[in-house]
Amino acid sequence: MNTQEAEDLDRTAAWRLRRVDADPSDSASAAAAALLEALAEDLRRNDYQAQWAELRSIGNWLGESDAISDYADLVSDYRVRIGMTEHPADGAAYLEGLLAIARSLV
Repeated sequence: MNTQEAEDLDRTAAWRLRRVDADPSDSASAAAAALLEALAEDLRRNDYQAQWAELRSIGNWLGESDAISDYADLVSDYRVRIGMTEHPADGAAYLEGLLAIARSLV
């Protein structure tokens, strides 16, 4: 399990909650924050070993090819869209989203 990924989801959820604090009528951000928090918790609770292994493997290749910064930017954009245009059902679906991004750069 990659605790960093869960922490990144938590940070994105906190950002969404700050948006709700600024505008209490922002129900979309509130729902997105709840989904982001649920995904982070699911990643902490479940193994998803096969997805993590593949993501590490592709990530190593991206690091060697200098495409890792592009990957990081795309993943950040993906997290911001969660709850708005992206709705992964669970941690496995979230990881599949990361894998799709990584594969697009290979």
